[in-house]
Amino acid sequence: MMSAAWLLLWQHLLPKDLLSALVYRATRSRRAWLKQPLTRWFARAYGVDLAEAVNADLDSYATFNDFFTRELKVGARPIEAGPTTVIAPADGVLTEFGTIEGDQLLQAKGISYSLADLLGETGAAVDALRGGNYFTIYLAPFNYHRVHSPLSATLTRTRYIPGDRFSVSRATAAVIGRLFCRNERAVCWFDGEHGPMAVVLVGALNVSSISTLTRGEIASGPPQHWPEAPPHAVARGAEIGRFNMGSTVIVLLGAPPLDWHARAKPGATVRMGEALGTLRRA
Repeated sequence: MMSAAWLLLWQHLLPKDLLSALVYRATRSRRAWLKQPLTRWFARAYGVDLAEAVNADLDSYATFNDFFTRELKVGARPIEAGPTTVIAPADGVLTEFGTIEGDQLLQAKGISYSLADLLGETGAAVDALRGGNYFTIYLAPFNYHRVHSPLSATLTRTRYIPGDRFSVSRATAAVIGRLFCRNERAVCWFDGEHGPMAVVLVGALNVSSISTLTRGEIASGPPQHWPEAPPHAVARGAEIGRFNMGSTVIVLLGAPPLDWHARAKPGATVRMGEALGTLRRA
C-alpha cells in the first residue's frame, strides 16, 4: 500500500490536466474501434447491471461517456419516505456527515475545511448554513453518475469555481488538506420550505467535466456565477447534474435540524433515493 507521503507526492507530480484532457477525448470518441471495446471492458470489469439501464445495448451508445452517464429505468432507484426525508443524491460511499460546527466541515479524520472556502464566497447565504448539517458521498468510477436533489427545492443560482483535479478517493482525502476546496467544482444553490440548501459537485482526477441541470456541460475556465432567471423548481429525487467520470457530492443543509437514519454511518454504501435523515418539523 502506498504511504501517505508517497501518495501526496504522486498526486502533486501527476500531469492531472493532461490526463483529464486525454480522458475527455477518449470518452467522447465515436470511433467504434475505441468506444466499443472500452465500454464492453468497463461493463464486464465492474459488473455493470444493464438490466436497470434504459438502454441495455452496449454497442448502441454513441460514446463511452453516454454509457457512463446512462439513464436508469423508472423505479430502478425508489425515492424513500416523504417530503421531509433527505435522500442520497447519488450512488456511492457516505464518507462523512454531521453538523456544520460554526463554519467547519470534516473532510477526513483530523482534517477539516471551511464553508466559505468550499463555496467560494462569503455573506448571508453562507451564514445561513452555519449550524446546519452536511454529508459527503464519494462516487467510484463504477457508480451511477447522475446527481439528484436530496429535497424538493428551487434552484436559484449556480457558481462554477475552477481548481485542481486531485483524486478524491478516501485515501487522498486523508492526506491532502482542503482537498474539496482546491478542486474544480460547481455549487448549486437552492431555497425551499425547509430552508437553504447547497449541493456541491466536486471534480477530480480524470473527471473531464461536470454538467448541471440548467448549465449543461460546464467548460473549465475562469470563475462563473449564473443567477437562475427564473428560478428552477426541482422535485426530491429529480436530476440536477452529472459527473463525466467519478467524483464527490457534498450536500449542505440549513435549518431545521436533521435526525440521521440508522444507515447513515461513515463508510456506508448508499444508493440514490435512499433515506439518510429526516428533518424535524418546526
